[in-house]
Amino acid sequence: MSGSYRQHDYAAGNALLCRWMFDQGADTAPVIVVPDACVDLLWDGVRLSIAGPDRTAQQALLAAGTRLQGLRFAPAVASRWLGMPLQALADQRIDLRDLGIPHVARVADRMAAHAPDAAMRWLADHLLAGERYRDDAMQYVHARLSTTQAPSIRQLADDVGMTERTLLRRCEDAFGYGPKRLARILRLQRFLGCRRRHGTLLDAALEAGYYDAAQLSGDVRKLTGMTPTRLVAQLAD
Repeated sequence: MSGSYRQHDYAAGNALLCRWMFDQGADTAPVIVVPDACVDLLWDGVRLSIAGPDRTAQQALLAAGTRLQGLRFAPAVASRWLGMPLQALADQRIDLRDLGIPHVARVADRMAAHAPDAAMRWLADHLLAGERYRDDAMQYVHARLSTTQAPSIRQLADDVGMTERTLLRRCEDAFGYGPKRLARILRLQRFLGCRRRHGTLLDAALEAGYYDAAQLSGDVRKLTGMTPTRLVAQLAD
């Protein structure tokens, strides 16, 4: 990757997981964005947009020297803040003003009153100090599916007192996709998070909760279109 990335994490229980900044270097090659079950607000100094939940890997192309700042929502918070289901934003990058949501458009308009680097700090403070956009049931679902011993969808539905159909609909609203895809994406992120601790990709896959190399390969291909080896190499570039 040609560029530098910095991240500041917020305490657990807040509306935001982190604030990050990416400075693109001289190389303008596309940057791969791997699905992570997250939704980010993006600020390029002029335009405030939202990156909806990615169902598969995306390519981001930034001009040389571009600075992009982001705020990452905690699980299930973005849909509550927006007041709309996230499946409508899946795989999209949209200017907040184009959503037609008055309170969201007002936030985008107020960004212009701040210097480019100060605007995102203001927005973070605004979101952290504002209403708590909690969805306890969906945050529980996210937490359970984040573990290596994730329950079956039927068991998960029973645990939250829903039918499987209702669980599917609620997950699509809160995360942009159903619980099965959410579980696959979270497992892929576990694999990417622990790969540097292991000498082989298989060992990392087993720690992340994959049964074997074939299951890892199948999930990586479905979510990124690459082999695990190629994905890891590209993220390391």
